[in-house]
Amino acid sequence: MKSSQIKLNFGAKVLWWISKGIALMPRWLRYGVVCNFIYFVLRYVMRYRRKVIFGQLAESFPLKSEAEIEAIGNEYYHTLAESFVGTMSLAAMDVEARKRALKVEVPQHILDLVEGKHFVFLSSHHNLWEYAQFAGLCFANHLTICAYHPLSSQAWDQFYFKLRSSESALPVPSAEVLRYFLSNRNQGVDGKQLLLGLIADQNSPPQGDVHWYDFLNHKTLFFEGGEHLALKFGLPVLYFSMSRIRAGEYRGEVKVVYDGVESVAKHEITERYARLLEQDICREPSRWMWSHRRWKYHPDPVTGEVIYTRK
Repeated sequence: MKSSQIKLNFGAKVLWWISKGIALMPRWLRYGVVCNFIYFVLRYVMRYRRKVIFGQLAESFPLKSEAEIEAIGNEYYHTLAESFVGTMSLAAMDVEARKRALKVEVPQHILDLVEGKHFVFLSSHHNLWEYAQFAGLCFANHLTICAYHPLSSQAWDQFYFKLRSSESALPVPSAEVLRYFLSNRNQGVDGKQLLLGLIADQNSPPQGDVHWYDFLNHKTLFFEGGEHLALKFGLPVLYFSMSRIRAGEYRGEVKVVYDGVESVAKHEITERYARLLEQDICREPSRWMWSHRRWKYHPDPVTGEVIYTRK
């Protein structure tokens, strides 16, 4: 084995040991001590992406006062700390622990809608997005495919792949999701249909026929891969909404965006997703990922051409 591969494997194992150590801590220690320490470092020592966070909050909620924006931004650092600790806790979570961490009941009419079918499951970076895959446990006859963007660090990428993998969930790079779906569309995987889990609120680069959505007081681009899959193959589309109960524990709700047969206009499915997500963010504004530069692109007000802004 090459030395570079040995270093990569060792790095991934060290990250896993650290994660396992955090995961095995008592809850009071993880969320009462470690979480608050991380919050303090991010908020007051590193001042992590403060300009990006508070700038995007102010632009998105122009009617809120400076004090309100400050309060939301401050609470967002708690969200970041909780997300880190909650994600590391995956290393020691069995099925029952995952069900306790995310309480979700899927209405029977939704279970009936997707029975025997592949379907698209749209989630977002609202609340602890890594736990959205737990909703797949409610669909016993489906294998959850978690689309993800590979990280530049191979050690971190290998670590996160292991962290996200389980008997009911398989991480697949976003660029390979379509190929994976086409390869398994007819026979499924081990007798199971596919639940295509997509986090659809990432910053989409302008490609092809650009369409702008009104979202949080901005003209916004969205990844439309879920809509394209749904319309091409007649797949139902579900939206997953998550709300916080307490640190490390969440409640989920599943909603129908598209039933797989309805006649809809182009961009309508993504538009519905944007509206549902916007409602969730306005309900719990500090729970969305504001440290991600969401609006790097915007249309020129005169020509409509795409402008890249590095703030």
